[in-house]
Amino acid sequence: MYGVLVRLEIETARADEAVRMLHEFAIPTIKAGEGFLSGTWMRSLDGARTASVIVFDSEEHAVAAAERAAGMPPPGGPASFVSAEVFEVMAQA
Repeated sequence: MYGVLVRLEIETARADEAVRMLHEFAIPTIKAGEGFLSGTWMRSLDGARTASVIVFDSEEHAVAAAERAAGMPPPGGPASFVSAEVFEVMAQA
C-alpha cells in the first residue's frame, strides 16, 4: 500500500466553502479513483491548513493521485495547493 500526503492552505474567511467543496467534490472524486482504499482529511486548529492522508493499493495509483492533487483545488477557490508526496505504508493500526 502507498499513501499520499496532501497539504493545502485555506482562506479562513472561506472555511465553510472549503469544507463544502471537500464533501461535495473532493472526497467523492478521490474515492472514485482507481485503487482508493481509505482517506483521512484533517484541518489545523487555526483553520488555515489541511493535511490529508489518502491510501491506495499500489504505488502507481498513489503517484497518479498525487499528480491529480496538484491540479486541485481549482484556482480562485477557498484553498490553494501546497504539496503532495507519496509514501510507502509501513504499518496501520
